[in-house]
Amino acid sequence: MKAVITLICTLLLPDFPSASAVEFHGDRLYLIGDDANCIQVLDKDYHVVRSIRISGATEKRIAKALKADYEAAALIRLHGRTYLMASGSLATEKRRQLLLLPLPDGDSADIHFIPYPPAFTAQLLNSGINELNIEGAAVVNDTLLLSNRGNNTWPQNQLVLTAPGFWEQAAPPLSVVPLTLLTPTPVFAGVSELCYVPEKDLLLCTFSSEATANAYDDGAIGDSYIGWISNISLKLSQTTITPDGMLNLTNADPAFKGEKIEGICLESIQDNTLTLHLVSDNDAGASRLFKVSFTFNGE
Repeated sequence: MKAVITLICTLLLPDFPSASAVEFHGDRLYLIGDDANCIQVLDKDYHVVRSIRISGATEKRIAKALKADYEAAALIRLHGRTYLMASGSLATEKRRQLLLLPLPDGDSADIHFIPYPPAFTAQLLNSGINELNIEGAAVVNDTLLLSNRGNNTWPQNQLVLTAPGFWEQAAPPLSVVPLTLLTPTPVFAGVSELCYVPEKDLLLCTFSSEATANAYDDGAIGDSYIGWISNISLKLSQTTITPDGMLNLTNADPAFKGEKIEGICLESIQDNTLTLHLVSDNDAGASRLFKVSFTFNGE
């Protein structure tokens, strides 16, 4: 399968910090920042509709040592309702938390904050993960995928396979599979988000290179990429999962130069063209949105 990315539009959000994930539901975009004190809700044209407070912090950016570090997001179905699920990175104790926002009308008072079960995180560390840094999430049929981002010290990305609502189960299913690039990038590229397209059984993955040796510190921003895995539901039992291909976003459009892509979501599908939204974090307190078309030949 070959693919082409075309930039439709882009917008800087100077007042929303550290965009780390984005989801699309009911003609609305839900934007999460890893140190933002709210979830920002926008329409498809990037106009702000409302903000949903998720923290009592009054400053624009929650302090690094205190933030929950919501880096991954997915839409999940639980108990007959749709929720926006956001996951902390798990890199520190304060970051071992989940957030559930009922959609479409949930507000601050409706949010559930759920600690990661200690037994679950301990099992992750005993399953081949050297350093926890959850940065992506997607639901593939009845499996919740979480992606663990590697770094320059531990240059290995991994997919965690478990169940939606795993935190409610005494012994949830759990396995860890390496996510290995077919053609290595010039500098290690860590996985930064996942997006499942059920109509195509296609998993999209964003990657970015960053000069950091651990899961806590930021580093100089390099290039960002979109990778794709076709027939993903048939590959979840493999011992290693490899993207079928990757596109360097800076090569696709110079607007992506110096942008660390942290989130991706699907708006719509027409034939073999997907309309996607991407978000980036410049590590300086601003975020940027990108609307793109992703066209593939389906082979």
